[in-house]
Amino acid sequence: MSLVSQIKASDGSSLSAVSGEELAGRYQPLRDTLGKTTIEPAACKDLSAVGVPQTIAGSTSAGSTRVKTDGVFTDLTLTSGVDVELLEAKLDASKSKAEECSQMTFSSSGQSIKSTTEKFAGIGSVPGTIAFKTAMVLPDGTEGIIYTAHVVKDGVLISATASSDAAETGGPAAAGALLDQSAALIK
Repeated sequence: MSLVSQIKASDGSSLSAVSGEELAGRYQPLRDTLGKTTIEPAACKDLSAVGVPQTIAGSTSAGSTRVKTDGVFTDLTLTSGVDVELLEAKLDASKSKAEECSQMTFSSSGQSIKSTTEKFAGIGSVPGTIAFKTAMVLPDGTEGIIYTAHVVKDGVLISATASSDAAETGGPAAAGALLDQSAALIK
């Protein structure tokens, strides 16, 4: 948690660090909602397909509260305490899930949201980073974008996310800044 509090948002402000339990709780309402939603393809019901951090048994996590800076919401998760091979396997599984779920539809109460996920280059400068761009089209036609980037550095899985409406272009830079700062602090 002390490492997370050293990282700065794009406007220079400090991030508020939260525990892994608090991170999991933050996504519970989304998990509850999606549990009542029809998702196609059905194999994509795992929320990692849309960038929600997933827990790793036996690991320790910390992260940041969601911060809105210059129209972009960002957050960060750091996971460690397990073998590097397990972190790499989780990263590989996230990559496979994103590829398998590149086209998804969420339907509930007669409304549907479509999402498209693709690999995305240029988030951060840490070697080995994998990144994705997910575009979601809401029932009213508005579009939202979620950029996610993950890398394992010295036994720590770093996951940075930036989301905004489709008009905002700062997402990759915002997520990249969090990823790069985290990697520089991990020794």
